[in-house]
Amino acid sequence: MSNKYKNISVISTGSWVPSSFTSLESNKGFYHVQINELILMTSIGIHKHEKIKKQRICISLSLKVVDNLKTVNESITNVVSYEHIINKLKKLLSKGHIELLETLSEKIFEMCFQDARILSIWMRLEKLDVFDDAKSVGVEIIRDKIDYIGRKKKTMNITKIKKK
Repeated sequence: MSNKYKNISVISTGSWVPSSFTSLESNKGFYHVQINELILMTSIGIHKHEKIKKQRICISLSLKVVDNLKTVNESITNVVSYEHIINKLKKLLSKGHIELLETLSEKIFEMCFQDARILSIWMRLEKLDVFDDAKSVGVEIIRDKIDYIGRKKKTMNITKIKKK
């Protein structure tokens, strides 16, 4: 839908903002939960040898989180816990082979964005043992929750169209 108003075009993308974001006005602050260079063994890759033998990957995350620290009791359940995120990462990687780092990143975004307090994520995923002459190879991706939800919604619509 497009509307013109005084030489300005406005295009509606059908995006929506979850109601939980309306409370951000009163919080007006953020903090970052950091996980730096978590090294785990996993089955990842497109090549035959990568499907047979697990390899080391390095995961780094910076989670931008709503700062509610002044309004909650001192309890691990009231904050985004790096321990909880790491345990979920380990569980995710134990579920079986993943072809691409990009696919793994999408699974991690989906996992993290289930927590309403997480607003955006910076992620670096690296394979450590691919080339002898490189320390690592990988991807670095930044996603905002609102953009991620909108993108996922559009992707789901495309999938539905293709299935018909």
